Amino acid sequence: GGGGPLEGAARLHRAGRRPLTVADALHLLAVAVQFLTRIPVPGRVEVRPGDLRRASALFPAVGLLVAGVGVAVRAGAAQVWGGGVATVAAMTAMMLVTGAFHEDGLADTADGLWGGWDPAGRLAIMRDSRIGTYGALALLASFGLRAALLLPLGLAGFSRAVVAGHVLGRASTLLLVRVLPVAAPGSGAEVAGPLGTAGTLLAAAVTGAAVGVAAGRWWPLPVAAGLLACGLCAGLFRRRLGGVTGDALGAANQLTDLAAVAAVAALVRAGHL
Repeated sequence: GGGGPLEGAARLHRAGRRPLTVADALHLLAVAVQFLTRIPVPGRVEVRPGDLRRASALFPAVGLLVAGVGVAVRAGAAQVWGGGVATVAAMTAMMLVTGAFHEDGLADTADGLWGGWDPAGRLAIMRDSRIGTYGALALLASFGLRAALLLPLGLAGFSRAVVAGHVLGRASTLLLVRVLPVAAPGSGAEVAGPLGTAGTLLAAAVTGAAVGVAAGRWWPLPVAAGLLACGLCAGLFRRRLGGVTGDALGAANQLTDLAAVAAVAALVRAGHL
């Protein structure tokens, strides 16, 4: 029995377990880029049911793309205005290319976590699009700390820091949706994972390769810093929200990113990179 290889392939296709083709991979990458950035994707990308969850395996790769935009702006602008202006321009470019997607989540999460008396009240505040005092302070602190860390670095150190930060920041989303329940249906947290084995391995490979290139043999330090920030976020979200939301994922992205940038900047300043 068995029907031969063609029938076996047909059964795999019908069961949704056919091998991932190059066309599939490019489609999922386009879905991830379209979701996380404002970068124009050629043609119309049709997002089929389950595509965004599968595409979340490529979120770290999108982080690498965004970091590349920042590095290009930093390198080009430095030729005209010097390193300080170029660094701020690069930070601004990376925010613009994502539409300040994660910064918005950070602001909404800060307002909700400290502006409400119970999980329901905090979630209601997070759904309000207006920014409050806590949100404004969180954005100022995040941008200010990031600028202070990146401004003293040359192009090579800047590149290492933003690559590690953006890749690990996107990877934090995949970890949090695996360990936390969704706090509120329809909040946006359902879009990612949890991934299967293949998706998890792909995300881990992209993240590991990028951070390995950025930090060399010191890669465990930014990874540990990112995991610590992500773990603290997970505990905070569980206690105060009862789980995770789309905004909370954005906030964790920013804080994990910042922790990784701080770790790489410390390595650069210490002369290890």
